[in-house]
Amino acid sequence: MATPIPFNQCEFTLAEVVDATGGRFVASDSTVSFGDGVKGKRPAAGDTVPSGGYRTGAGSDGNVSGVSIDTRSMEEGALFVALRGVASDGHDYLAQAAARGATAAIVATGRHRPALDCIEVDDPLSALGKLARLHLTRTRAARPLPLIAIGGAVGKTTTKELTAAVVRALFGSTLSTPGNLNNLIGVPMTIFTLTGGHRAAVLECGTNTRGEIPKLAQIVEPDVAMVLNVDLEHSEGLGTLDDIADEEAALFSTATQSAIASADEPMVLTRIPKHLRRITFGKSPDAHVRLVSRSAGARSRIRVELARDMVAAGVDPFVETEIALLGEAAALNCTAAIAGAAAMRTVPLESRQLTAIANALAVVEPVAGRLASTSINGIFVIDDTYNSNPRSIRAALAAAREVADGLGARLVIAMGDMLELGEQSAAAHQEAIRDVMRSHPVAFVAVGSEMNSARTAVSRDANVTEILTSPDSIAAAKLIAKLVQPGDVLLVKGSRGIAMERVIERLG
Repeated sequence: MATPIPFNQCEFTLAEVVDATGGRFVASDSTVSFGDGVKGKRPAAGDTVPSGGYRTGAGSDGNVSGVSIDTRSMEEGALFVALRGVASDGHDYLAQAAARGATAAIVATGRHRPALDCIEVDDPLSALGKLARLHLTRTRAARPLPLIAIGGAVGKTTTKELTAAVVRALFGSTLSTPGNLNNLIGVPMTIFTLTGGHRAAVLECGTNTRGEIPKLAQIVEPDVAMVLNVDLEHSEGLGTLDDIADEEAALFSTATQSAIASADEPMVLTRIPKHLRRITFGKSPDAHVRLVSRSAGARSRIRVELARDMVAAGVDPFVETEIALLGEAAALNCTAAIAGAAAMRTVPLESRQLTAIANALAVVEPVAGRLASTSINGIFVIDDTYNSNPRSIRAALAAAREVADGLGARLVIAMGDMLELGEQSAAAHQEAIRDVMRSHPVAFVAVGSEMNSARTAVSRDANVTEILTSPDSIAAAKLIAKLVQPGDVLLVKGSRGIAMERVIERLG
C-alpha cells in the first residue's frame, strides 16, 4: 500500500540550493563555462556558485529541474538528494545519478563524487525539508495560497481526502498529499509538486518518532492547523499519552491563523496556542461545526450545523448530504473537513458554498485499507488493514457492528497485532480483545503474537467466549475462508506489518 513519490519539475538555481540548505558546494572535476559564456575551471571545493549559473560540457545551465530521491525515476537535469534509509543509502547511487544526467546532488559531508557537482550538508533529509520550505515560501509570496495541515492519531488520511474535496469545491485547484506521504520525505516531495495553477493546499502530517511533527510544522507553516485526536500510536517511538499529545500539538506551533480540534479532545484543546483562532468540531453542542444527526448504514445521511458567524447573514447554517463512508468516526471527519475548509476562508460561507460542500462530501470514496467496503462472494468485507491502534479499533468495531445490524447479518472479525506500542502493548491488546468481544461477533480470529498473548490473558474472563488464534495472516486467511459464509459481514484489521490484507485476498 506504499504510495509512489510523485514526479515534480520544481526549479532552483544551484545558488538557491546552497543558500536554502546551508550547504557547501563541491564542484566536479570537469571544466565549465560560466553564464556569460567565458570558459574556465570548475569552482574549487567550497567555492560559491556564480550568480549567473554555469554551463557544463553536457549543456546544463547549472539550474535544477526537478528534485528526486530515486535514480530509477529521475530525469535529466534533476537534483538528486542522497537519503540514507533502513535498506539502502542514496550515496551508493551517485554514479547512477550522474549517468542519468543529474545537475547536482545533495550529499552528507564527505560523501561527494568527483563526477558530479554536490552540495554537502550535515543531514540530507533536513536539507530536503529546507528546500521544500523555500519552494513553498516563494510560491506563497507570489500569490495567496491558503494552506491547512492535518495531523492526529487516527483518521488523518480520510479527513485529508474529505478536506481536499471541500477545499477544491471552495477554492479550485488544490494540492493535497497523495496517499500516505505524510512524513519528512513525503511532505517535501509533495510540496515540490506545487505549481502556479494551485489555489490552495491540504497537507497531511504524521509521525512515529518524537520531534517529527515540529520539523514538519517548520516546513509547512500552515495558515490553519488541524489536530484530530490523541491516542496510543507508535508509543515505542513517541512515549506516553502526554508525550504523544505534545508531539501532535506541535503542528499548531507555526500556524498563523487558526487551530482546528475536536470539542471532545481536551488533550488537544489545552495545547492550542492562545494567539490562534480556535474552531472546534464534533457532536458536542458547543462545537462550532456540529454533527446534528446521522443515519446508519453502508451509506449515511448526515446533517451538520455550522456556527452562525461561519455563514453569511440570513444563510441557513446546515450542510446535509449522504456519504459513502462507514461509521460515526467518518461522519465526524466530515465535520472536521468542513471546519478546516471554512477556516481557510477570510469571509463567511454563502448558501451556494454550503451546497458545494455537501456535493463534494457526497462523492468522496473510502481510502483503500481504511474502512473500505466491498462484496466478495456475497460477503460484505470491511477492509481496515492499513494500520491499527486502540482508537481505530474501536471505530472499526462500531462501524462493523452497525453495518451487520443494518443488514441483519452475522459479524465475523479477523484482527491482527497493533505494532509499535512499546510498554503499553500488552494492556492495549488485552483491551482490544475485550472491545472485540463487546461487539458480539459470531467468530473472532486473533492474529499475531501480541494478540495471541492477550487472548491467553483475557480468556480467563468469564464473559469472554472462545477466541480462535492464528500465528500470522497467511494462516488466518485459511481459517477465515472456512468460517465465513455468504451474507456475513467480515471486518479485517491490523497494523501494516501484519499484512492482514492476505485474509481478504484469500476470499477472492
